[in-house]
Amino acid sequence: MNSEYSNSEDIRLLYIDLFCGAGGTSTGVESAVINGNKCAKVIACVNHDANAIASHESNHPDALHFTEDIRTLDLKPLLLSLIRMRQEYPCALIVLWASLGITIVYNT
Repeated sequence: MNSEYSNSEDIRLLYIDLFCGAGGTSTGVESAVINGNKCAKVIACVNHDANAIASHESNHPDALHFTEDIRTLDLKPLLLSLIRMRQEYPCALIVLWASLGITIVYNT
């Protein structure tokens, strides 16, 4: 299997991971393969928690990282990065992924 090394034609999905946490979803995305070739790439991540972003960045150093609240995120750097990625991966679809955390504790 050649999942680490693939050319731009193999990448079919470019992910922007909102509420990325430490990177579990991103790790899954980066592990996706079709016919032995890597087919997805995480290009940007957003989380309000600096510790989560630091962990994510150590696991996914090639992604663009934002330690921000998505409600106030300046989209210009993200859009510029997206334009560059679309040039490198012209056939890839863009996926905006939001892994919402559960902040309410239920007593059962």
